[in-house]
Amino acid sequence: MIHYYSCYFFLADNLLKENLELKEQRPCKICMACETNVVFLPCGYFVSCAGCAPALQLCPICRATIKGTVRTYVA
Repeated sequence: MIHYYSCYFFLADNLLKENLELKEQRPCKICMACETNVVFLPCGYFVSCAGCAPALQLCPICRATIKGTVRTYVA
């Protein structure tokens, strides 16, 4: 039993570290402060936070006209 619980906590700790690392890899490419959470339509690029997206008319990656945005939530 002790081995099972220590293994479980080891795996849980690794998952938390991996989650944090993934969040750190997704900063907004505009302000570099917030987490990326907006997808531009129709190009589909995922590079901006909800605070920066409304100020943009062109996608900063492909320069396509932004016709809409979708707020995303990463579980």
